[in-house]
Amino acid sequence: MSSYKLGKSVAEVLKDVDKLTTERNNFGERDFIIPHKVLPIATEMCQDEVVGLDLMFNDVWKSIEEENVGIIGLYGMGGAGKTTLLKKINNELVKRGLGFDFVMWVVVSKEVNLNNIMDNIRKLVGIGDDFWNRSSNLDEKAAKIYGALKQKKFVLLLDDIWDQLNLELVGVPLPKDTKSKVLFTTRLENVCAKMQVQKKFKVEILTEKEALELFCMKVGEETLNSHPTIPRLAEKMAKECKGLPLALIVLGSSMAGVKNVEAWEHSIKNLTSSLLTKPDLEEKVFSILKYSYDKLDALEKQCFLYCSLYPEDYEILVFDLIDKWMWEAFLCKDMIMSVEDIRGHGESVIEKLKLSCLLESVEDDFYVYRRVKMHDVIRDMALWLLQEDHDHMELVKRISIIDDWESQKSIDLANVTTLVLLGGIHHQLKDIKYMERLKVLELHVEDLAFVDIRGLTSLEYLSFHFERGSLEPLFWINLKSLTNLKFLSFLATSPNFSTWESPPGVLSSLQQMRVFRLVSDIKINPLEERRILEELECLPKIEELQIIISSRNGLNKLLESARLQSCLYNISTDLSYSDVSNEKPLLSLGSMLGLKKLQEISLFDINIRSDQYPFILETCWLAKLRMVEIYSCQVTHVTWLKYAPLLQRLQIYGCESMEEVIKEEEAIKDENVDSSLVFSSLVLLSLYKLPILKSIHRAPLPFPFLKSVLIDSCPKLDKLPFDSNSTKHELTAIHGQQNWWDSLTWDDPTAKDKFQSKFKSF
Repeated sequence: MSSYKLGKSVAEVLKDVDKLTTERNNFGERDFIIPHKVLPIATEMCQDEVVGLDLMFNDVWKSIEEENVGIIGLYGMGGAGKTTLLKKINNELVKRGLGFDFVMWVVVSKEVNLNNIMDNIRKLVGIGDDFWNRSSNLDEKAAKIYGALKQKKFVLLLDDIWDQLNLELVGVPLPKDTKSKVLFTTRLENVCAKMQVQKKFKVEILTEKEALELFCMKVGEETLNSHPTIPRLAEKMAKECKGLPLALIVLGSSMAGVKNVEAWEHSIKNLTSSLLTKPDLEEKVFSILKYSYDKLDALEKQCFLYCSLYPEDYEILVFDLIDKWMWEAFLCKDMIMSVEDIRGHGESVIEKLKLSCLLESVEDDFYVYRRVKMHDVIRDMALWLLQEDHDHMELVKRISIIDDWESQKSIDLANVTTLVLLGGIHHQLKDIKYMERLKVLELHVEDLAFVDIRGLTSLEYLSFHFERGSLEPLFWINLKSLTNLKFLSFLATSPNFSTWESPPGVLSSLQQMRVFRLVSDIKINPLEERRILEELECLPKIEELQIIISSRNGLNKLLESARLQSCLYNISTDLSYSDVSNEKPLLSLGSMLGLKKLQEISLFDINIRSDQYPFILETCWLAKLRMVEIYSCQVTHVTWLKYAPLLQRLQIYGCESMEEVIKEEEAIKDENVDSSLVFSSLVLLSLYKLPILKSIHRAPLPFPFLKSVLIDSCPKLDKLPFDSNSTKHELTAIHGQQNWWDSLTWDDPTAKDKFQSKFKSF
């Protein structure tokens, strides 16, 4: 089902399906059984321009191909391009394969967390959530990983190691025993010895020629050609970066679009004078990077520095980050703008920070779930700036803690306005009640029983990520007193959490509430669902809802309430456990005209009525839809998705009456609708157990962004909507049964040859 933490790869989609299979095991023949072998050997990663690394890449690649080389170390100073080189290796492994069963990318970082490392590895090899959540013993988890890898040939890519990592401790068989490979990056050469490498390579800084090439690449031809003097000035500025790729990228990006010669000369003067005052190499590097920071406006600087709250190498969910900027009042001081408009402002700040190379994309496939991160040197620079600039008080007012609460005991808790707890901290949570000025609180905890929020009357943002437990009556009493609360989110990472239910009058008392989310596995008590929806409906300032509907009463309330529909961003329906009737609830698309903010919809066990479609264009309620999941529904087609221009992810499973995905004769003959735009944003398509499905779309489509396709148990689907011009260079894999693939017919013979290499059988 839909969740706020959904992934982006076929592997993660299949884990969702595996989880769904477990949850639906009482449905007999309707169970969804997806083969676990359907895992891509690797996922292609975003990478910056590779300059000056070709020779080293070739040398490393030769070592990968050598049988007697199991562990390879890449070392060099921060910002020298180690991660860029490792990403290039990963992407080449995606293209070439070399017979490896798995290629696994794991970020280690200075603060080693074995549980997180193991969690990343188990997801990559397909170990499901159920076992992992049941087991708290690291040895047991390591044994499970070892069992999954011991007969496999794999590559493990470890980024940013600071000390020896015992591979056996995290369940990874030694490469010599499996003909597998382990490659890692580190700043410290002696780590290579500790890891007992067979080959090590120093990632050197760039030559003067290579440095200028990279710098000019970032500045851009248009700027360089805008005045005959600028190329000479660019050469002078590039020299100041001393061949360090990160500095060249950041500084070059900051000069892109600067076409005034005097501005270039002024920048060079400021840069050189600041470098003269810095005694050591690290501070000199920071001074170079700071130049890009100095070109930000005050708001952008504030938002950038805020990102240093997150741990090193942490992948920050963009949606979460903008939410925090919003409720910190960075983006709109008086909060008079709508949540939607403020979030749009936040998106522009994200883009500015990315263009300035102060943030980098992790993967941009899915709008809602995309992530950004700080290069560790950029984060070090941000912390350095905070220490240097006494006008900023983030280190005192805003704190994030991973696992060690004790290290923060010297801080005056009464002055803290933001607290983000990202680790397994438990009994210390009692101290939260003393933070009277706290406005933003995010907790990642195992059990909510330890949380005490009494007295937090200034709190505006409250987000819980938890694994188990229940919400005690005292919690609700305390929540009712938070009269300034504007944002409330509950996210469960395990189905062990009991059904969500608030006592009467609690939600309706939160009159300032603007955003309310129940996401992942959290379901409202079906008997209380209508009453809870009515309380949310009466909140005067509510603008955004994300919920799972699990009763007919709740569904009916939603469909009859224009107010609730106008707030919905994410809606899931799962009535399978709450209703004794065998008849599927009826859902008419015509009753959903108010869903103009909807970004995600997940439907399970619903009868979706086939409506006429003119209302869709008239109301534009599909304009923002980005993800659709349809499970075990009575539906013959989903032609309405033809009018969802931003749709990125489509999953349809177990719909026995599904005949076509897009039914051409049902489509609107409207001159404003360009058929080439159908699925023009689609990234992932997954179709399973559709026994009478005959067609996805009768004519070939461009699919400019399609990356992953999974089709299984669709015996009558004998043609794909592809021709030789479809998918460009984006598609990485088509997963399916070999006999199904062999029986496909192709109108364009060259298309079959093109896609043959993309097919992965299971």
